[in-house]
Order: sequence, then structure tokens, then C-alpha cells
Amino acid sequence: MSKLTQNFTYGYYIVTALKKSDNLKTRENDYIAAGTVNWVSQVSFAPEIISVAVGQKSDLNETIDYSEHFTIHLLSKDHKEYVRKFGTKSNIEDGKINGVPFKKQNDQAIIEDTIGYLTCKVVKSLNMGDHTVYFGEVVNEEIHKDKEALCTMQLPSEYTKEKAEV
Repeated sequence: MSKLTQNFTYGYYIVTALKKSDNLKTRENDYIAAGTVNWVSQVSFAPEIISVAVGQKSDLNETIDYSEHFTIHLLSKDHKEYVRKFGTKSNIEDGKINGVPFKKQNDQAIIEDTIGYLTCKVVKSLNMGDHTVYFGEVVNEEIHKDKEALCTMQLPSEYTKEKAEV
């Protein structure tokens, strides 16, 4: 890994995806996945397109493929613990994902108590190395709080090339 790329700055985000059970022949419950990401960028103004890189071996990757939507939640400095909580497999229990409250809204899993979120409809995806880059057109946005966003300069990432290969 390049020493310079380790110093690029990114934000921290939680990405969620939900596939309704009525669209899945083998499931009785909605399928929900969530994960911490930091490779997110706006790539177009009109239409407003956002890109996000998701590990190819993650449940989140598979769920985005099935649902053709993803939701990006913006985190503040108050959410540093979310970075670790969502860095593992999603555990859905009692209205919480990995212990954090969420709600189902417009066929998406919305993490409560974040700065806000963008829901995107996938318009293209590319497999690049060990990640899939999704390009999504923004279809919904909601702002909850006016706070400064959490970035990698404030909380260095523990995600490494070696962890991506697992």
C-alpha cells in the first residue's frame, strides 16, 4: 500500500441497504446490511451522482446488488464508536443494527441520530480490485443535525489491505 494513499483524507459513513422480503423467494424477513465506509465522493451535479466503494466480500455488497439502492449516513465526531460497530457483520435485533437504533423508511434502513443521509438508486457499478464501486443517483436526502463531519484525520482507519482480503 502506498504511503501517500494512507494520508488521503476521507469522511466516515455508514452505508445501509435493505431488500424487501417479498422480493426474495427464500426469506421471510427483509434483508438488511450495513457497514462502515470512507471512500465516498460526489461525481456529478446533474443528475446528482454519488460513488461509494464497498468490499466485494461483504454482505453489504450483495444487498446493494439485490436492492439496487443504498443509503449513506453522514457521521459526526460524536459517532466515533459507530465506525467500529459497523466494521463487522450486521446484527439486526430489536430495531437495532449492531446495537444502534434504525427505522425502515421508504424501503430503506435509516440509522437514527446521524447528521443526515442520502438514499441513492444504483445507476452503475464496477468491480475494481477487491471493492465494487457503486454509482448512485440521489433520490432522497434528509438532514438531522448541523454538526461537523467525522473524517479520517480525526480517527485513523484500522481497515487495511489485509483485512479486505479476508
